[in-house]
Amino acid sequence: MQYKKIKPKKLYEQVADIIEQQIINKEILPGEKLDSVEQLAKHFEVGRSAIREALTSLQAKGFVEIRHGEGTFVRKLGAEDIQLLIPSALIFDKEQIKNIFEIRKILELGLIENAAKFRTEEHLEVLYNTLQVMEKSVFDANTSGEADILFHHTISEAANNPLLVTMLQNVSNTIAQQIIQTRELLSYSERGALLQLHQEHVDIFKALQEQDSLQASNVMKKHLLHVESLLFNHLENK
Repeated sequence: MQYKKIKPKKLYEQVADIIEQQIINKEILPGEKLDSVEQLAKHFEVGRSAIREALTSLQAKGFVEIRHGEGTFVRKLGAEDIQLLIPSALIFDKEQIKNIFEIRKILELGLIENAAKFRTEEHLEVLYNTLQVMEKSVFDANTSGEADILFHHTISEAANNPLLVTMLQNVSNTIAQQIIQTRELLSYSERGALLQLHQEHVDIFKALQEQDSLQASNVMKKHLLHVESLLFNHLENK
């Protein structure tokens, strides 16, 4: 087996990583002004060019704002920035995935009751068409997985809360690949589980169609617990 060589991080990347972690850990607070380039260079014992590159990198990622003539300030992160606080999918461990899925459960269970109240005929049409795709491709992990994501995204839109829609989309996108991989494994080993997942989506659709908030919440909770069980059984067997 051949292995890729590990490339050492450049100085500015190391500096940016440290400042980024301090922002995430709230050691540096939103609105706070960072030390000057000269002060940071002295603190990190690097050249000023490395500090400037680090700050430019952090601005591109959305963590700071560079105001010419004033200095560099930590941005206040909104719901649309939640992906900044979630580690890259490439470095996930099982505990992180569990935590992120827990966020998804909280968001979806909070959205579903409003979705039942405020859904429109247009939302129902999208959900119905998505169910048709899921049914025809139930054993095709990529197609059914993408349809699954669209189904849940449409429900979040029906809840009529744009900030929660953005938060759920970011969280769902973060673990989408793990869910698709789980579907792929099930298509070989447990096809009955995939059929059950499809039926759960049908049950959610019916509850939304009838505008039954309580039933919608119950079937969504049952569905998410089932997905959680399948996902983490897959991760445990990796």
